[in-house]
Amino acid sequence: MAALLAFLHTPALAFHLGLGNAAAAQGAKVVNKANSEYMAEGNLVVPALPSCGSNMALFNSAPVTDPAFVSFQPVGHVFPPGHTFPADHSYFNFNASSTTLANVNMYSPGDGWVTQVTAYYDNVHGNPSFYNITFSPCAEVRIINLSVNTLAPALLHPTGPSATSCSSDTGNNAGVVESCVTNMENPVKGGDLFGTGGLVDFGPIIDTRFQISGFINPARHVLNRGFCPIDYFTPSLKATYYNTIGGNNGATLIKRTLAPLCGTIMQDLSGTVQGDWFFPGASYPPDNPHLALIHHNVDPSTGTFSVGSSIPGFAGSHDFYPKTTVDSTRINYDFSLVTDNQIYCYDTLLIDFVYGAGSADSTYTGHIVLLQMTDASLGTLKIELQNPGTSCASAAPWSFTPAAVTFQR
Repeated sequence: MAALLAFLHTPALAFHLGLGNAAAAQGAKVVNKANSEYMAEGNLVVPALPSCGSNMALFNSAPVTDPAFVSFQPVGHVFPPGHTFPADHSYFNFNASSTTLANVNMYSPGDGWVTQVTAYYDNVHGNPSFYNITFSPCAEVRIINLSVNTLAPALLHPTGPSATSCSSDTGNNAGVVESCVTNMENPVKGGDLFGTGGLVDFGPIIDTRFQISGFINPARHVLNRGFCPIDYFTPSLKATYYNTIGGNNGATLIKRTLAPLCGTIMQDLSGTVQGDWFFPGASYPPDNPHLALIHHNVDPSTGTFSVGSSIPGFAGSHDFYPKTTVDSTRINYDFSLVTDNQIYCYDTLLIDFVYGAGSADSTYTGHIVLLQMTDASLGTLKIELQNPGTSCASAAPWSFTPAAVTFQR
């Protein structure tokens, strides 16, 4: 922690509470210039940002400097149904109360431009409940959904051209009734205040120079989104943040120790049951109807059922300690070992421990989960939660009932 604080840059800036109705009233403003290249952002015309080239060291300042900071959440956490698939962004984790977190400042991670601020309202006549900020250090890279509860004055009242539009789009945020999007091109320096409070999300990173590979059905995914944010910091900050990757139990850091250390959103493994599964006919996004059979983002040696809203009686995130070698049981196998059309069984589900060792989930005592890949290409999955009141071994031989649900790759 002391090493991180050595890099901190904390400008003394004041801030106002809320965008209020100013965003809605601002309307569209367009500035035309003749001696540069321009691009459209919504109904706003602004100069095109400079290219990133091959530069990766685009962030030169610590976004969060609060001494309560303990760990940097790896990419790929789940929190179904909203995050049924491995999430494409990270969090700063703290040893702090909710009251303390309300005062945590978010700073610009580098030199660049804020290109968009979205205000979310739970009451159309009140102040926004929170904001999401989009920051770009250059043309090909942007980091979106930087979440704050209050907005810095420089972004509340941008000096350059800006245009605002409001709609009933809630962004799948509970309680939100309206959002107002302000497009802009507001220059910032590393360490400039963005705002205060909120969940302190960091990411996702969108980088059009690269694509994430390995998905079994890449057409279902946005391939240039979900990279590790730490990889975009200057070498000294990058090394410091890598020492904080994991979770925490209060002030105790629980490190992720398996590669890739910063996590991953891609856990598909062809020829096995491991990875993302889609409910037939349901759209994506959102994640809600779907299913992921993956590994935990802090402790990847642990298996995770990340269950959306489509399996009767079974929802949420549930971990288990998998067998890593094949035996004769087909019970509690690691998902990577399920490679054929037989039925496999899982019991002794754990409470989603998130940051440390889990304990048995009493809600599912006596329950078992059956799964089976059912077509010749192993591209269809049948899954069911059953309650025989016993374990997998005692409930054998296993068979599905009409309550079983089918998913596809």
